[in-house]
Amino acid sequence: MAKHYTTNQFFRQTPNELLRAYFWQKGLFLDFNFNGLTEGEIEPLFSAWLDIPESDRQTIDSEFKEIFEMSCEKGFCAIRDEAEFHFQGLELAEFVEKMASLSSHEEPAMITFLDHQSFWRGATCFYHADSLAYWKKRQNLPNVTAAVDEDSIKQLAKLISEYFHLTEGRGRNCIVEPFRRHDLD
Repeated sequence: MAKHYTTNQFFRQTPNELLRAYFWQKGLFLDFNFNGLTEGEIEPLFSAWLDIPESDRQTIDSEFKEIFEMSCEKGFCAIRDEAEFHFQGLELAEFVEKMASLSSHEEPAMITFLDHQSFWRGATCFYHADSLAYWKKRQNLPNVTAAVDEDSIKQLAKLISEYFHLTEGRGRNCIVEPFRRHDLD
């Protein structure tokens, strides 16, 4: 069954300590008594939430939606795969064990967002790719190592941009970002 995001549900499912850490990083709710809340009790927090400016709520809500999307097994796998690029050996094993031992999928997603911003973007890109309904696979391409140097990336972006501009009238702002997943680029 598909999950549907609401701020109330997000507050209810995310541990209070992680919500406190998030809001404190934003400089919000510094005087709010998170310790006085029982887990899942959201009414006082939601009331405080409604008192912050709408523009701040929209920005924060978009981050919460992204964290919410990553709060599943597929999101955890994407986080783990991106962590392999940033951590090595024992450090990677400790990270994965720590995340796997948490009691819900919301916790690793929020902890990664808060404490490991350096690989949050890569993990969300992996999650998105893993969530696509289909891929167009090309079988007639040579099996060569990906060229991920700066010049090759710029050339590929230029070629993709030109292709889509000529065939569909779009593609002017093409950016190619290489990501490493396991041993593949």
